[in-house]
Amino acid sequence: MRTLLVIAALAVIVSPAGADYYVAGDFNGWNASGNVLTDLGGGIWQASMNMGAGRHEFKITIGDWSQNWPGSGNSWTYTDGDGNVTVTFDSNAPVAIGVDVDPGAWTAVGDWQGWNNADAATAMAAQGGGIYKYQQSLAPGWYQWKAVNTGSWDAIGADSRSINADTQWFEVTAANPTAIFTLDALNGRIGVEVVPEPSSLLALVGGLLGLGGLLRRR
Repeated sequence: MRTLLVIAALAVIVSPAGADYYVAGDFNGWNASGNVLTDLGGGIWQASMNMGAGRHEFKITIGDWSQNWPGSGNSWTYTDGDGNVTVTFDSNAPVAIGVDVDPGAWTAVGDWQGWNNADAATAMAAQGGGIYKYQQSLAPGWYQWKAVNTGSWDAIGADSRSINADTQWFEVTAANPTAIFTLDALNGRIGVEVVPEPSSLLALVGGLLGLGGLLRRR
């Protein structure tokens, strides 16, 4: 069993040491130094704010527009019923943008399913705590994917939480044809693990158990 995570180049840019970070968005007039994030230590920054109820777009900045995240476009979030949301920025490479409000419906999309953002067949199942999973067996080859808020292109991809986020590449082989897609909706990260077919894995385990019994009888 092996895990393959291929991260887009923009996602692995290391943020500048000693920087302060800010949230700039549609709720504060896209002011590059509008809402400052608090340093929690370990490269984690956070701010709780009231953006107004509904969906909002924003970016993380260093107080001006010389550097901002995500690189592929605006980030996005929904707020709670009172318009509140907490934004977290993990400045460690690869950077990630998290929020504490989960829209609750996610679909795994990619070239292997026609980029259908409302495909009920590839809906991701909630595991609790903002974690979602989906799995599918594929023919050997290279593929792309990301997770989208179902029916939209509000996504989490290789460059974290972004509208139409960058895709993540993965490889399926004959020996490991089943892709297990994982989304951490609150922390803004995705991953894919490529493993043997469940039936092949059970056969392997059964064979090992049989061998163990044979060795014990000897």
